[in-house]
Amino acid sequence: MTKNAVIYARFSSDKQREESIDGQIRECRAFAEANEINIINTYIDRAMSARTDQRPSFLQMVKDSAKHLFDYVIVYQLDRFSRSRYDSAIYKHRLKKNGVKVLSAKENIKDDPSGILLESVIEGMAEYYSAELSQKVKRGMTENLLEGKWIGGIVPFGYELTSENKLAISPATGHLVSEIYNKCLSGVKTTDILSKLNSLGIKTQRGCNFTRNSLNRILKNQIYTGTFTWAGTSYPDYAPALITQEQYTAMQNLFESRKRKSNTARRVSPQYALTGKIYCGTCGLPMTGYCGKSHTGTTYYYYQCSSKNNKSEKAARSQIACDAKNISRDKLEKLVLDTTISILKNKDAVKCIADQCMTIQKAELEHKPAEQLRLESQIKEIEKRLKNSVKAVENGLISQTITNNIETYEKQLTELNAQLDGLKLETHIIPITEEAVIYYLNQLTERANKKDGYSLDTFDDFIRRVVVTGKRVDIYYNYTAVPNILENPAVKMLRGSSEDYLVTR
Repeated sequence: MTKNAVIYARFSSDKQREESIDGQIRECRAFAEANEINIINTYIDRAMSARTDQRPSFLQMVKDSAKHLFDYVIVYQLDRFSRSRYDSAIYKHRLKKNGVKVLSAKENIKDDPSGILLESVIEGMAEYYSAELSQKVKRGMTENLLEGKWIGGIVPFGYELTSENKLAISPATGHLVSEIYNKCLSGVKTTDILSKLNSLGIKTQRGCNFTRNSLNRILKNQIYTGTFTWAGTSYPDYAPALITQEQYTAMQNLFESRKRKSNTARRVSPQYALTGKIYCGTCGLPMTGYCGKSHTGTTYYYYQCSSKNNKSEKAARSQIACDAKNISRDKLEKLVLDTTISILKNKDAVKCIADQCMTIQKAELEHKPAEQLRLESQIKEIEKRLKNSVKAVENGLISQTITNNIETYEKQLTELNAQLDGLKLETHIIPITEEAVIYYLNQLTERANKKDGYSLDTFDDFIRRVVVTGKRVDIYYNYTAVPNILENPAVKMLRGSSEDYLVTR
């Protein structure tokens, strides 16, 4: 099954131009095409810093990931996603919980090697640190729901907000919701409904033309019955009803019947854990997931060079005719998984990885953003002027100008110190000890002894790139090689398809 993705693009200052965004999107689309990923939306933040998470389109993208409409977020480079290591870990963790992975079009890695290991530790501990905050947020949202107040996000089509932050029927679009339900239930084709809405110039709440996805969001949203469900709890009479409960139930039954028919006809397509990281060593193009059936009806799953994919424009443009053979998905993923587990069960290797994390963290803690340096320099200059003015008064040189200057300097210092404190709070990094890193890595490997065992996704942050050349597999990790302890890449050999085992070179 073709995977869906969205593109996130950003430039950080007014000095950069719109062409910067166009270039990012162009490269992201090329990456998606090479990996047979379908782009369904693009999120753009202009003149926004990646040191902060206060980026409207970025936050909307994270929120939209909960709707499970896309599988990947593709960025030109990872610094477009975030330059704050803590923010990056938190938001990647949130996306991962929604089944979404971040892919880099140009780097094909998740970050610099040692830094990602630190990020992985933070990500693994993020749920623990956020538990109390989660409870507070939940309490606040519950209070708003009980009072019938909108809890945030895009207001559903057909509604508008009152001055009390409650949902009310929109005079312009409220009546359309019932009409949409009636047409769908009476058998009118989706394409005809979309054509009618768009021909009338009716826009979604995002100001876009209607698509099948935006229409389905209306047809699957229970809020139009007046009931809102959040965190497993239903709140009846939360909003004015635009349809009856019977209409809503009939519509969901229709969706379910379509889903059963679709599942019957659709070929099963498994997950390919190395998507976006696996490359053909023969021609350099990405490898993609592929499945097919033998004459006996058995389904086999492979990774194949994307030059062999239908409509591979990049291969056609470059006149690439690659003779690389398909690689068994299960054997290759097991080889990568076993190699990773072997590394993390080596105490000396874990100690080296922890040391690298501490080195990166020290640099992060010592690093001061340019804005912080500017504020500190400004504060130092104002303090010097204030000190000279006070000294002049102490020496008997009193004038209205000096008095006014003292008041101005004191006010400026108060404002600058407040800005500096706020910036430090925003860019604060939670320190992680070496013992915490080792404990976290050991906890990962201990899962191997449990009934459910490992999955390759567990170690996603450790693996940077996998290159397959014939039977040779080069596994590049997000750490720096250490002689006689950590190899990078780890070179393994994959036996032929007629054999059911793997050997290490």
